[in-house]
Amino acid sequence: MYVLTTRGREIVDDYIRNCAAKRKEILDAGKDTADETHLPDVEGILSDLNFGVGVDEEGDYFNGWGVTDHYDADNVLGLHIGEDFVEVPESIATT
Repeated sequence: MYVLTTRGREIVDDYIRNCAAKRKEILDAGKDTADETHLPDVEGILSDLNFGVGVDEEGDYFNGWGVTDHYDADNVLGLHIGEDFVEVPESIATT
């Protein structure tokens, strides 16, 4: 099971803030709706890292997230094993 390092948590928090700002910009301009799109949160990103997209053969995680029903974030979220997340036994990760 993977958990975020302090650096990884900062990157994820920044990414989530940027997604929220992009969403607000789009919604305030009346360009789109967000009826079916939820912004990413730390738990969702960790779930995707562990059980969704997962880690590529080089130990990296990359995924783009939607901010409204028809627009994605400006950038993909990229995390690197050993720097932004580490693998720990599941018993440690859940405590």
